Amino acid sequence: MSNILIEASNISKIYDPDIYLKRGKNFYALNNVNFQLEEGDFTCVMGPSGSGKSTLLNCLSTLDKISLGSVKIMDTDISTLNKDQLCQFRYEYLGYIFQNHNLVPYLSIFDNIAAPILLANQDTLTIKAKVIDLAKTLNIEKLLDKFPSECSGGECQRAAIARALINDPKIIFCDEPTGNLDSKNSHLVLKLLSQLNKQGTTILLVTHDAMIASYAKKMMYLYDGGIQSVIYRHQGSQMDFFKKINDITTQDSILKQFSEEPLEEIQEKKEVEEEKTQEDIETIKIINKERAFISRQDVYMIIDGQPYDKEIAKRNTLFHINDTHVHYTNQRNDKVEFDLTTIQEVHFNLKAQFVNFGLFSQYIFHPTVDMVSPQGTYLFKVKNKDDFINIIQLFHQLHILIDDPRHIEEAYKKYPKDYERTKFFQRTHKDLIQYDKAENINGITGNKI
Repeated sequence: MSNILIEASNISKIYDPDIYLKRGKNFYALNNVNFQLEEGDFTCVMGPSGSGKSTLLNCLSTLDKISLGSVKIMDTDISTLNKDQLCQFRYEYLGYIFQNHNLVPYLSIFDNIAAPILLANQDTLTIKAKVIDLAKTLNIEKLLDKFPSECSGGECQRAAIARALINDPKIIFCDEPTGNLDSKNSHLVLKLLSQLNKQGTTILLVTHDAMIASYAKKMMYLYDGGIQSVIYRHQGSQMDFFKKINDITTQDSILKQFSEEPLEEIQEKKEVEEEKTQEDIETIKIINKERAFISRQDVYMIIDGQPYDKEIAKRNTLFHINDTHVHYTNQRNDKVEFDLTTIQEVHFNLKAQFVNFGLFSQYIFHPTVDMVSPQGTYLFKVKNKDDFINIIQLFHQLHILIDDPRHIEEAYKKYPKDYERTKFFQRTHKDLIQYDKAENINGITGNKI
């Protein structure tokens, strides 16, 4: 199994979807977001109110369903799980800490902590030992016989943390876990989370407080349902990380909210700021260099100066080609850049999806492109349709060796229209549409069946 615990690809969340387009458009709480969480990560998500922070956490933690895209947790596509399987999955692998501790008021602190592990049918002595051990770690062992109403907010929150940890979860999701705490208790809780992370627990935390975020290893800033900025702490001090977080939040929120300058000028200023911190950016690129090769990524390839499908572009990660220079954002939201002249060979293949629309069901085929370079192999599933032939021609112009065992180039030349090409692929590549070979997708929800 990969050390990637969560992998979200091009996910969107639409509340009150405008199916018949009576309003003329849909309102996206999340819009085409990519996300990866690796084992041992401590990632913080920030953003102004309404930016999609809690929605992102709820979708990644299985508490809410996405409208578009896919979410895998520990290599399991959560859209394929039924209600009972989802409950079992949460119990086995996930822990939750919320802004309100959500302790059961008529249960003692001991029983609140022990409640999840009772589902495992473990013996009483084992349960008692685990509860006491966690209570000692969190310094609440003297409170186990008390009820939540007899404890302070900080004590209740530590009990909630113990409850989240009782099943030894692989991932802890925290939604504003210190929102109702004073400064002293907030830092106490975050120090505990930081210590748990050092011991191997993976944490995804949502907050609006830069100081709280500074305990993390990585900060992602959301704005209008999309990830705008990502910064890493690396080996820097917590204070330096705090200052970087403040720089990002000030730049991306105040500037956008109150500036009356044209967007082009705002972008120019942003680029100047990025140049000032070029050393930090280069450090990130070097440290995350191998992350460009972690997994296959869905992209829409665009050649500058050539027309493209704007609707497809909205729903996918853009893979920009300018002359021979390529840049895109990987699933960890790192900026990846390389030159096509460094590509030694390109391997083409096909992926098939069966989109279930009842009588209007159909197969959809996407090319996969493996670009072999001295640094590693870039893996993509390409969402281009009729314009993919332009990408193939560019590879030829650059004299890049192409391995094309399924004769994809020939199909694009012979059948320039997507529907004709799809029929051709169905006739000639029947192995891709056999039972359990093609992904089965609900045409309305976009979820796997």
